[in-house]
Amino acid sequence: MLKGPDAPASLRAAAAASRPDKFAPPGCERDSEISDTLQILVDPWRFLIIREAFFGAERFNEFAARLCMPRATLTKALTNLVSSGLLESVSLGSGGSWKRYLLTDSGRDLFPALLGLMWYGDKWLWDGIPPLALFHEPSRTWFSPLLVWEHDHSPLNPRTVKFEIDPGYWRARDEPLARTYRMDRARQARGLRPCSMERTLAVVGDRWTFMIFQEFFHGNSRFDEFTHNLGIASNVLASRLENLVSHGFLEKQGDGGAYRLTPKGRDTYCPMVLLKTWGDRWLRQGRGTTSRFVSVSTGETTRAIVIVPATGEPVDPADVRLVPLYLPEVSGESS
Repeated sequence: MLKGPDAPASLRAAAAASRPDKFAPPGCERDSEISDTLQILVDPWRFLIIREAFFGAERFNEFAARLCMPRATLTKALTNLVSSGLLESVSLGSGGSWKRYLLTDSGRDLFPALLGLMWYGDKWLWDGIPPLALFHEPSRTWFSPLLVWEHDHSPLNPRTVKFEIDPGYWRARDEPLARTYRMDRARQARGLRPCSMERTLAVVGDRWTFMIFQEFFHGNSRFDEFTHNLGIASNVLASRLENLVSHGFLEKQGDGGAYRLTPKGRDTYCPMVLLKTWGDRWLRQGRGTTSRFVSVSTGETTRAIVIVPATGEPVDPADVRLVPLYLPEVSGESS
């Protein structure tokens, strides 16, 4: 039986009735907070700049030294982060040529999403003791972040929630995206800091790959379904899928163009839904959200959050000290 966008209209209509978020209407795309957030952070360098800001970096030369970035690349990335409202540029002195780059409220609110990427990398991409420890100052405890649904603090599991959409969920498809670059597939570190978050980005750190994962969690698993919903070129899609299969995120099912998430792939759901939490707050101001997670058991609207086990409270970056468990070339850092 045919499935996906090439199936008969009656079958597609039946699928849409049971899962209205599955197939995009012709010429439309998802009004997705996840993909819109990733458009801001489309270059993995931007994630790493935000990470260094949480480690206390503020000056251009500090970012350049810690990340070993080309200066022109760093200048462009900082400019984009300032224009996106994640950093603010503060002049030092009357001349204005020397600046500090400080996290804004929206930038600080990315901390749970960064912890989600770190959690994923620690679990799946790091052998032995993870490179970074988290210390919660108010409770005086070391902790591992707990990624949970807000309404009952249960683990983030797509099967315990329904994804509901409003009639305005689908929007006209934008122009094709500018070309984006992944980090090195060999997961070689950029800069001076061992980092499991960076290892996660090395495999999935571009917008197309995140969007492919997003389609799985909307019920799609076939090559033709991805091309229909994403408007992605076949050669680009094939390359991304091949990369995900080779790294153990996906398994190919027969010769029919279908794929299946492995346990390693399914866990990408957790950092992704944390990106939606951020996007709901910072990208939907004044116009509201067009989708939500609803608990299957209680019917409550919920969202993904990160809590501190000792307190059960949402993590606040001001209360957390990041402690390297290695001997870094970058010294004297705490946050």
